[in-house]
Amino acid sequence: MARITKDGVRVLVEHGDDQDVLRAFDEDPDRVRRYLTRLSYAPDDPIRERAVEAIRLLSQERSASMPEFFRETIRRHIWAMNEEGGNIDWSAPEIIGAIIAGNPEMFGGFFSFTYVAAVDEPTFQPSLVRAFDLVSDAAPDLVGQYAARIEELRGAFPH
Repeated sequence: MARITKDGVRVLVEHGDDQDVLRAFDEDPDRVRRYLTRLSYAPDDPIRERAVEAIRLLSQERSASMPEFFRETIRRHIWAMNEEGGNIDWSAPEIIGAIIAGNPEMFGGFFSFTYVAAVDEPTFQPSLVRAFDLVSDAAPDLVGQYAARIEELRGAFPH
């Protein structure tokens, strides 16, 4: 594959070509992670959901061989959620949720940290609800204790 670019990753994600996304990731995981994260920041663009789904796919398909890469990604986003420097990683809960949903057995323990970091911050609440939905679909037992509060949040903002 030629040099991996943001536009190139966007095209792969738009076309839903899972195998090409996996090949690009295998070639340059850091760059693909960076570009998928950037794509996840487009709030009204359908590419956001596809980028998050691509992150879930990568976790599902590659976390067994690269667990520390995905743990580091989760840690970076939790840190960014707590950082007060002005840059807001508002999609962090959803990205973390996608990684957890891709491999709940390996990463399920991170949902509680994500929940605590996001639940009282209005900026993160929509993304937290989406993270809850992703993880709930993959492993409902991991998030059941948070369901009542998530339903309150779900009703608090338009979808």
